[in-house]
Parts: sequence; structure tokens; C-alpha cells
Amino acid sequence: MSEALALDGETPQDRIVQRIEEDIVFGRLHPRERLVEEALAERFGVKRHIVREALADLERRGLIERFRNRGAMVKAYTPEEVEQLYAVRALLETSCAEMLPLPMDPARLAELEALQDEHDAAVAAQDLPRIFRLNVQFHRVLYAGCGNPYLAGVIDEFAQKTHAIRFYSVVQPETIAYARDDHRDILKAIREGDRQRLMEICRRHLMPSKEAYIDAYRRRFGLIE
Repeated sequence: MSEALALDGETPQDRIVQRIEEDIVFGRLHPRERLVEEALAERFGVKRHIVREALADLERRGLIERFRNRGAMVKAYTPEEVEQLYAVRALLETSCAEMLPLPMDPARLAELEALQDEHDAAVAAQDLPRIFRLNVQFHRVLYAGCGNPYLAGVIDEFAQKTHAIRFYSVVQPETIAYARDDHRDILKAIREGDRQRLMEICRRHLMPSKEAYIDAYRRRFGLIE
């Protein structure tokens, strides 16, 4: 039986991208695992050209790789690539935190507080898809507050690339709780106008997923002595 698609006004392509992204984020698909167009077309009940378009979108997001005569597979970042990618993320996100107006616009702060209330509830319920989506939205709203849409857009682009990296941490209760607590610390720093603290938390917030991926990669591919 094929999976239902095109809910809430989204196209079948959008929904395929979302489902495969979630499969990658939650470890149902692993680095270097192949994505077969025919199997995906059957799974989602769509024509292969729609699957092909969805795979192209996933490639642009940095979640998969496509190779001539070999098809598509989940992106496997090397530890060196992960270090480089996260170095860029840390630079971008701490720079954005440095630019955020403090005190923050009350409406934006209220939106962040409401999102975090929802995130807290999702963590308590261990609702992984909701935890993931609310986490993404929290950071989008936070960094959009810098007033530079180009910087916010680049931050979002690089965050999407790391969705293929974060699956080793996003399913662990301790790292989920750590992220929740960091969000609360971010909000506290904003309310108190403590910019240095805000920048420090934004930098450290990136570390658990990076470290978990590198450790798991080395174990999976026999790189630990």
C-alpha cells in the first residue's frame, strides 16, 4: 500500500522530500544507503519523474548524493567534512547572535516562547517528528530576528545540510533534553540582554550532534583503533 501524499496543500514532491528527510534524520535510512527510484515510486504511489524531482531537491539540500549510472544514496559526510561544515555553522550562527537586537522585539520573543512551550511538550511526549520540526522552526524564527534575510537564509541552508548528520543525536533522549535546555537558556539570555551568553550557547548548541556523528561514523566504518 502506498503512503498518502499531498496533504495540507503540499505537492506529492514536497511530501516525498519531507518523508525521506525524516527517514534520514531519524536513522531509518543510513549514510551510503541507496535510494531506488522504482521502490520509492511504489512506496509513494507516484510516477518516477516525481520521485526524480524529489531526489533532485534532496540533493540540493545536501541530504543525498546522485551518481551517474549508480543512482542516489544518502549523503555520508566524512569527519573532516563535518568539522568544516560545523565550523561554518558556528561562524554564521554566532555572528547572527551578535547582530540580534537586544532587547528583542516582544512579538518575536513571544513567538519563540510559544514555540519552545510546544517543543517542551513534544519532548515530554517523545514525539520525534514534532521535536525535529519545532526545533527547526525555533531556530528559523530566532535567526530571522537579525534583520539580514541573506544571513538567515544561509544559516537555514547550512542547517538543512546537517540533517543528514544529526540522526545520531536527534533520537537520543539525553541529547533531546540537552537541546531543550539550551533553547531555554537562549531565551533566558535574550530576556536578560546577555549577548555574550547568547553567543556562547548558540555555539555550544551545535556540538552534540557533530560529536555524535563523528564518533558513530568512525565506529561504523572501522576508523577507531
